[in-house]
Amino acid sequence: MSNNNEQAAEKVKELLLELSTSKDIQPSHITEVSSSLIASLANADSDDSKTIIRTQQNEFLGRCAELLAIQPSAVDPVAKEGDPVLQVQAAILKSLVRMVMNDVPFADALFDSKAYPAILRLPVTEADPNSSAPSTKSTTTTTTKPVDLKPMVAILLAKAFETASNKDHVQDRSAEIVLVDIGSDKIKVRTAGFHALGTIVQADMSIGCGILTKEGLLAELMDCIELEPENIQIILTETLSMACADAKTRAAVGLYCSEFLKSIVLRGASKNQHLKGAAAVALTKISLANSRKDPSVGLNGLEETSQDDKSSGATGDEEVQLTKLFATLLRDDKNDGNKGVQLNAVEGLAYASIQPAVKQMIISDKALLLSLFQLGEDTKSNPLKYGLIIILNNLTAYRKRLTPEQEQMIKLKKMAGTLPKSGSKRPQNIDENDPLDAEAVVNQRNITLVKLGVMPTLHSIGHQASETVRQSLAQVLRNLITPPETRGLLVQQGVVRLLMPMALQQLQQESPTSEPTKTAATQALAKLSITLDPRLTFKSHKVPELVKPLIWLMESTDQLCQFESLMALTNLGSIGDVEVSSLIVQDGAIEKMENLQFSENIMVRRAATEALCNMIFFEPVFELYSDPQKSKEKIHLMLALCDADDFMTRRAASGALAVLSTNTDVCTMIMAQDRGLEILRSLITLGVPGPKSDKKAVEAKAIEDVLSDQDSVVDHVVAVARIEELRHRGAECFKNLVKIGGKEISQKIAAQGGIQQLANLVQASSNEAVRYCAMEALKEMSDQGIELDKRV
Repeated sequence: MSNNNEQAAEKVKELLLELSTSKDIQPSHITEVSSSLIASLANADSDDSKTIIRTQQNEFLGRCAELLAIQPSAVDPVAKEGDPVLQVQAAILKSLVRMVMNDVPFADALFDSKAYPAILRLPVTEADPNSSAPSTKSTTTTTTKPVDLKPMVAILLAKAFETASNKDHVQDRSAEIVLVDIGSDKIKVRTAGFHALGTIVQADMSIGCGILTKEGLLAELMDCIELEPENIQIILTETLSMACADAKTRAAVGLYCSEFLKSIVLRGASKNQHLKGAAAVALTKISLANSRKDPSVGLNGLEETSQDDKSSGATGDEEVQLTKLFATLLRDDKNDGNKGVQLNAVEGLAYASIQPAVKQMIISDKALLLSLFQLGEDTKSNPLKYGLIIILNNLTAYRKRLTPEQEQMIKLKKMAGTLPKSGSKRPQNIDENDPLDAEAVVNQRNITLVKLGVMPTLHSIGHQASETVRQSLAQVLRNLITPPETRGLLVQQGVVRLLMPMALQQLQQESPTSEPTKTAATQALAKLSITLDPRLTFKSHKVPELVKPLIWLMESTDQLCQFESLMALTNLGSIGDVEVSSLIVQDGAIEKMENLQFSENIMVRRAATEALCNMIFFEPVFELYSDPQKSKEKIHLMLALCDADDFMTRRAASGALAVLSTNTDVCTMIMAQDRGLEILRSLITLGVPGPKSDKKAVEAKAIEDVLSDQDSVVDHVVAVARIEELRHRGAECFKNLVKIGGKEISQKIAAQGGIQQLANLVQASSNEAVRYCAMEALKEMSDQGIELDKRV
């Protein structure tokens, strides 16, 4: 052993001696001992050194057990803030968390020591859960929040369970302690035992549920639970509710505990609101699992239910009663400040609101919605924030849209009879189509929430929120922005302030923004940019900041994200801001837009082409497309898209060529393409009858071409306007080819019948701009010495 290690060992020995003999132990003493032990272990360079340190660790655990067994002197929860016993115990828990991390032997020693049962038996120091009013201390005295050891215990156990080498041994050891306590004839000891069981379930679901599902335990508990005080019934019921996240335990709870839970909620066995709320949450979880609803968006994320799950949850009518109970608990002013009742009610609604009928019940209850909004504005509790944002997410969520391939697969499965049935492990049938989740209904729910004033609540929930809450918050905002009717009001209420940090990842929290959060936030901003003027929606200096996240969104594999980002960039590119356009080019958006012109999705192809068409007016992009060395393939693609089936894609591509053809090199590249002139001629001959053709048949064919993207009844006025748009772009291209390309190009046009086609266009079109372009082209050809037909 080196001199340094010997000195460290001696120092720890002295500290442990002081810890054992001192009558006035301070939290700093605990921290100093644990820090020295951690440092000594890290610097140990031999097995002998480590053996000495392990011995000292065991001595430390023994002293911790003694200190943790001391009861706080104060009874008043507020007075406990200054209790030195609680302060020392809190320091012990924090020190053990640091020591147990990545130290398997110490974690194993902790579970085998006397400190472990002392940790499990620590008193709950939070205020009485049945108390509905805050403590009424003198207004002249500054009240402080009492030390609450329960969260510290849960964190310590979670870390220790994770680190331990033998989970089965840990479960057996935990069960031994808990079962002894809950079997005691002393209420205080039993209460501590049930608290310990709940904390274990919270810290590690598998270990906690392993204890709960020990043979005969749930049945024994149900035999005597009604004789227990209500505080024990509350603790056990909340533990059962947590454990329902595990499929095996949920089945057992449904089998053995449903009657007890129903007696509390549905048959009035108790008037305690906290107990009724906790029981209702457990019943809701069991019921949702049985009805194959997907509870993964709830607070605990239930697993799939197996075919053998025989648990007995609530019936349809009982589910309605449960939902009404949650609503009543939240509306009742008596429950203001009672976090236990509020959390149970919110958690219950978070699960129940997965069901479309419950969503409609909530959205139709103005008083309930206002209670939820007020709770969201007032609370600083992260669990409550999470529950509230889950409810809002469920209310605002749209049904997932299937791709054509997915729809076809469902049809094939229906034909083959292989769709999952109600007994399947799948959470829900994928062809389920509840009308209460139709797009129009969800739109109306979102409009109702916005008009009722949900934004202040969302601002409050988003303040210093966890990443999990931020992710759901971004999804809720995206959903609320989806109906165009809500966008203006949301902008007035500050939605951009909430979205920009999430999209730009400019967050003060240590946890980084996740990809789903950034995607949802950027999608929401894209929706705003599509329908509203970016210069009015965003402060002028903020508009350039949108470019990078929108380009990032464009790289998504989700076609809706691609489409919305392209549409937003199209709008940004049209405002004439040089800085914005420069950023679009510098960040590589042009190449990404060109790649998306090859998308299989017609909407994405169209949006990509429209975005490029808008960017053509920006000089660097114009030059990029005018370079004969680099742009031949670009011009070839634009020409090909001028012949696309989709009118809007065709319009955008021909518009781009109408601008680009003002450049001599582009004219040359167009003429060099095999079908370049032929495609442009198809634009000016669209709906234009020849000398021997049937006028009505030609017009009908043209209308069919330009309305191929519409499923509704053909509107003749719309069709004529579209035809004229394409003719105008084609005529503009011909005018530029003749004027800028020169006589050689004019001769090629004339040789392929272009003169007569332009003349026919002048006769057929009623649009002055179209006629002007065609006549200018003919005049220029005449000036070049090309003989025109006498009929022209």
